[in-house]
Amino acid sequence: MVCLSSNLSLVPELGRSVTLEDVFYVSQTIASVAVVGSLIYVGLQVRYAERSQRGLMQQARADRTSLGSLTVAGPELARIWMKGSAGDVDLTPVELAQWLLLTRSAFLSGEDSILQYKAGLLSKATYDTYVAGVRFYMAAPGFRAAWKIQRMQFGREFRAFADAILNEVSVAPALDSLAEWNALVRAERAGMDPATG
Repeated sequence: MVCLSSNLSLVPELGRSVTLEDVFYVSQTIASVAVVGSLIYVGLQVRYAERSQRGLMQQARADRTSLGSLTVAGPELARIWMKGSAGDVDLTPVELAQWLLLTRSAFLSGEDSILQYKAGLLSKATYDTYVAGVRFYMAAPGFRAAWKIQRMQFGREFRAFADAILNEVSVAPALDSLAEWNALVRAERAGMDPATG
């Protein structure tokens, strides 16, 4: 049992008396521990929120890229993509407009990827994948020409990035993707187990 003495201190029945100053120091210690615990909890929540944000950004980037690829897979836009990428000089004015709009969409997506990476929202691995794709496409004469036409529509940082890649990557000879695909399929079929097909 604890009782309050006349000097306003708590007096246990056995032992020395506890002063209000002692109670104050104990309560301050408990409050300090609670503050530290709260800061640790908030820190963990911020870390979780950051991971969640990165995951959402990666998902949005994958969705955007997938949707763009599926859109271009339609017969009309696939034809424009093939002609434009190859740098076909027989594009009609309408086809050129379609090609420039397709590439503008790709460049806008690319600029967004660069900005997200610089803001720490894309991982290095995701950024490296993006850069590999840019290097691949910037080897196509039609992409190079489309960039040169549209480059002033983009921010200084993205222009510097794309211009540097354009200067590093040489124009690749036109690929016959269908012939390459057929050769790869024939090679895969030749290596098949006859019992499975």
